[in-house]
Amino acid sequence: MTVDASRVTALSRYRVAARERLIVALDFPSLAEAAEMVGRLAPVVSWFKVGSELFTAAGPDAVAMVRAYGGKVFLDLKYHDIPNTVHRAVAAAGRLGVVMLNVHIAGGEAVLRAAIEASQSLSGPRPLVLGVTVLTSDETDVGAVVKSARLARACGLHGVIASAREAAAIKKACGEEFIVVTPGIRPSGWPGDDQRRTTTPAAAIREGSDYLVVGRPITAETDPRFAAETVLAEIESAPRADSWRAR
Repeated sequence: MTVDASRVTALSRYRVAARERLIVALDFPSLAEAAEMVGRLAPVVSWFKVGSELFTAAGPDAVAMVRAYGGKVFLDLKYHDIPNTVHRAVAAAGRLGVVMLNVHIAGGEAVLRAAIEASQSLSGPRPLVLGVTVLTSDETDVGAVVKSARLARACGLHGVIASAREAAAIKKACGEEFIVVTPGIRPSGWPGDDQRRTTTPAAAIREGSDYLVVGRPITAETDPRFAAETVLAEIESAPRADSWRAR
């Protein structure tokens, strides 16, 4: 990826909102590699995603490491099991200090309600619970995604994981406060990979996405902090559209 240095300004010029929208995916096979990346990015990035690979390798230590750097954790394990198991898993994640996590909407109403009940039962901070609509490697109908989002909303979830192309429709159906987290974010010029449902940071913000998950376009760069600042600059420059209201 080629970055334009003229677009990257001092961190002090970024609104807090821009920094709070970026989630960097820690897709690493070891805690040491993930910690090295978090150490480099923590001065400019607030959120980090811990997924199946890192959590399998390092377990709760991965969450503790991010928190030690002052970061917030999005635990991306896509819980999909019987309601009691999901309830216990969500409660355990909350006790670890996870700020955001996700469950598969395909698990059904009982699973979704169990997840949100577990979050609400915690005496300390309660993690945001989001529903997974479809994977970023899949293609699907916007109407089907909106239907899933409506179910998640009805069950009390805080938002969903969805592509930018569905964000406007989800906002219209579920309300502005319903969170849309969009993975598969690729800055302009980044080559394609296994995620087909991709978009640029600016386009995602314009469509109504609240949080953007970025992995390799930042972590695979020789200067990941500079790459993160470039993404932040693009987020900052993109006016959030209310076009969903008219759709």
